[in-house]
Amino acid sequence: MSEANLSRPLARNIMEILGSFGTPPPRGVQYFNVGNQSLLAALDQFYLSSYLQDGGAAYKMVVGDYGSGKSHFLYCLRDIAWERNFVVAKVDLSPVETPYDDQKKVYEAVARHIIWHESDEAMSDETGLTRFLEGALLRLVGGSLSLETLSNPVYRGLVDTVEATAVDSPAYQTAVLAYFDALIRDNDERLEALGRWLMGETTSPDDTKTLREIGVTGKINKPNAFRMLRSLCQVIRALSFSGLILLFDEVDRMASVGGKAEKLATDTLREVIDRTREDLPGAMFIYAVPPQFVNDTVPKYPALQQRVRAPGHFSRANHFSPLISLDNLDLNEDDLMLAIGEKLIPIYETAFETQLDHAIQRANAVILANVARDVFLDISHRRLFVKSFVVELSRQHHGDEHTITEAEAQALLRGQIDELAGGETLPY
Repeated sequence: MSEANLSRPLARNIMEILGSFGTPPPRGVQYFNVGNQSLLAALDQFYLSSYLQDGGAAYKMVVGDYGSGKSHFLYCLRDIAWERNFVVAKVDLSPVETPYDDQKKVYEAVARHIIWHESDEAMSDETGLTRFLEGALLRLVGGSLSLETLSNPVYRGLVDTVEATAVDSPAYQTAVLAYFDALIRDNDERLEALGRWLMGETTSPDDTKTLREIGVTGKINKPNAFRMLRSLCQVIRALSFSGLILLFDEVDRMASVGGKAEKLATDTLREVIDRTREDLPGAMFIYAVPPQFVNDTVPKYPALQQRVRAPGHFSRANHFSPLISLDNLDLNEDDLMLAIGEKLIPIYETAFETQLDHAIQRANAVILANVARDVFLDISHRRLFVKSFVVELSRQHHGDEHTITEAEAQALLRGQIDELAGGETLPY
């Protein structure tokens, strides 16, 4: 994407997040994305623009060390999915938050993190199934709700389509239609009761009474959680979306649990994989993990290993493989970091309305990339390079532009390592 289309507020946000944390911003990764285009193109060609559109389902595992670009890759895939009219749920997991204790938590995680996306970059995306349903209804009927909406031909067509759609759970189908009706009628009591039910939250006795009046019986629980997730996928397609993309970013959870908790988590993960491939129309489950999970954890569980192991990594020629390796990119490490640096220079210029000497800053990117790779290879050198280069662009902007020495590069990188660690040992 051309930097000419980049607004100053978005450029400023990109620089702020990269310079402060070295992590990808929620929006704008396409402006400095390099090296993974062939992987993204293959996913688009064989899944997002074809197989999933026809109701197929798939599972992939993104494998990369900390700071290698897993979250960045998921953001890129998310953006392509939105262009293809998919709904996206992005779940960032940690030792504090993981859905793999039981199947109901998987549903809850999806319901909590499903994104209502606005194409206008000035508007923030919001999360939550109820917010998504509200956004979908408003978009379909033209942006406002009133009692007249009940007789709007577009709304009546929406109701007829959802009613005619084969949804595994009649209660789920009824709950979604009742939620639309309650939004139009501005019925807070029903909205709250239905919202809690749809989100998989605990409902009160008063909620139960209200739900029974509507015709929504039972509740979302562990035994029926995947049936409800399938029902969600069916409703999403009935609402004229292509399907549902589930992006689960593991961070460091699965590499550190161990014991019975690890066994339970891997069993549930295996079931998620199986259910995605068999029961979720138009859905793709993408699970991002560090290599330790594939190399150390997976081999202990043969049933999971059968689903994860593959003779080769995902590519255009081998798109059936479940393993997407971020070590196998379109550029070698030196060219990759330099290409990122070249993309960041004009973004910085837009953010701060300045003009830098590109030849000098390109040389600085080369020096920082070489030192990050050669001296700090065991550290997350891609993330370290990005953060350091943004900081150096600011120093160059507010001082005299010059080509830095290797000693200056090492000092800068060491300082950024300390800042990233925050006084703790980095998990890189």
